Amino acid sequence: METPYERYLRLPALLSLQQPRTSRDDTARWPDERLFIVVHQSAELLVGQALVDLGTALEHTEAGRVRPACTSLRRVTALVEALDQHLVLLDHLDPAGFGAFRPLLEEASGSQSPQFAALFDLVDEHGHFGRTTDTGGAAGTPPVRGEEQEEPAPSWRALHNAVTRWRVRHLLMVERMIGDGAGTGGTTGLEYLRSRIHLPPHRPPV
Repeated sequence: METPYERYLRLPALLSLQQPRTSRDDTARWPDERLFIVVHQSAELLVGQALVDLGTALEHTEAGRVRPACTSLRRVTALVEALDQHLVLLDHLDPAGFGAFRPLLEEASGSQSPQFAALFDLVDEHGHFGRTTDTGGAAGTPPVRGEEQEEPAPSWRALHNAVTRWRVRHLLMVERMIGDGAGTGGTTGLEYLRSRIHLPPHRPPV
């Protein structure tokens, strides 16, 4: 009998989604592939929430509601930082173990994730070095009275920096897994990932 907790979270359905293509009789490869699936599925859940909160942040910014915009941006940053630490789990997947089930991925590639693509596009567009707004909102909307003390630009910069750290950690993880080999899904592997990392320009000390 399901508990209220299981019903609310739909746990039976959620826990049925991890379906490795490796035979369960293969006690060496099956746990590795399942870990790979769990890490990526849970990452998609975190990214989905980040997109929800980022949309809220943009709505607040457009309306000149600076404080709630910054609150939402900080939560998006926390979610991206969680994604960054999430990748540590794949440090416990041996490259040889990954290579053993990698052919089963066929053409599947993280570069095909619509959610990650949407997150990166939004951050690159709105948050590159805090290049969106001052306290006046994206379209010149005056800030809500009493919120002039806080500006969204530092929160955007923090988010952009968190995304960059994730991209760097992901690059290093892929380098450990496949070296300079070609990526799945027709990508060029490390070359493609390096092209997606946007570092801020060097700013000499004042």
